[in-house]
Amino acid sequence: MTPVNFQETQRFRQFWIWALILGISGFSVSSLFLLEDKEPLTLGDLAFPLGMILLLNILFLSFTLTTRIEANSLSYRFFPFTRWRTFRFEEIETLELVEYNGLWEYGGWGIKWNGDTWSYTTSGMWGIIVKTTNKKFLLGTQKPEEVRQVIDRFKAFKLAQQPED
Repeated sequence: MTPVNFQETQRFRQFWIWALILGISGFSVSSLFLLEDKEPLTLGDLAFPLGMILLLNILFLSFTLTTRIEANSLSYRFFPFTRWRTFRFEEIETLELVEYNGLWEYGGWGIKWNGDTWSYTTSGMWGIIVKTTNKKFLLGTQKPEEVRQVIDRFKAFKLAQQPED
């Protein structure tokens, strides 16, 4: 097994996001009781809407961006939407650490497309731009200093792969 040089797992943990989600969930649940007819709701009447609200909250809680950079490859997964995607260093043209504005450049966080680049982010302002021969994507990171070190190792790998003249 190849040693892992960098690994990071991120989730949506911002207070404002969870306040919004729980607020909408609370409003939805309370509206079930406020909008009821003259007859009280039964457990059967409540099971589906409450189950859906619970499932949506659990789904959002499960969103996880995992990035792994090993000695000769980069892998990532945005669970539950993407499976593991792995790119060998030979396939990658450039790795670059960038500071970005997720809201202005990509329309927010999550999985986004801005017409040029796919973005896989959960928060923050740092990302790894990965360019291959036919793909370009950004992986959000909360560990820019560790990423700088890994990118230096990637550049050394690419230099070692260049044919000598």
